[in-house]
Amino acid sequence: MYSMLRTSSLVAAAAIGALAFLPAASAPRAEDPPAPVRSDTADLLKPAPDFELKGVDGKTVKLSSYKGKIVVLEWFNPACPFCVYAYGEKGPLKNFPEQLRGKGIVWLSVVSEKPENPGGKPENIQKFVDANGIKAPMLLDPDGKVGKKYGAKTTPHMFVINEKGVLVYKGALDNAPFGQSENNEAHINYVEAALADLGAGRAVTKAETNSYG
Repeated sequence: MYSMLRTSSLVAAAAIGALAFLPAASAPRAEDPPAPVRSDTADLLKPAPDFELKGVDGKTVKLSSYKGKIVVLEWFNPACPFCVYAYGEKGPLKNFPEQLRGKGIVWLSVVSEKPENPGGKPENIQKFVDANGIKAPMLLDPDGKVGKKYGAKTTPHMFVINEKGVLVYKGALDNAPFGQSENNEAHINYVEAALADLGAGRAVTKAETNSYG
């Protein structure tokens, strides 16, 4: 498996404060809706963790700015042979991202690799983008924080977020690494299938698969 994230220890701290009585006028009313809760981890059927990352083009992208649109996240590495194949002439991502973008679906690629490594060097990423005509934002996550939130382990590792900002699919792009499915099974693009379910107004039939890469 092509691993792209570096393990690191996470430190959590909680501050304990004194409780104070609020005046009756400021107490929440029974009919007030609860405050929205955003998850810090990418759990299915929960709000997808928000993030703000700078692209290889220098532009900043914030996930929550796409609320109301379907978003596909792809974890990417230009040095990964699976990504090289996927964006090649016969690969499943040669035209797929732009086809979806033409339908109003947002496609964001994320590189969670240290910049000193070949797959994380901005110049290598830009070279891949130019060579393959990639137009979707290519976002840099050099410390891997966003990758860790999403549990992205391989490249490509795919996530689909619905119009409400809820994660509805995570896993592999399809069932055919390098174009070959196991046991000669019919090719299934899991991302495409998830989007078809959303378009039909139904729950995603296969919401999680094992990513490869």
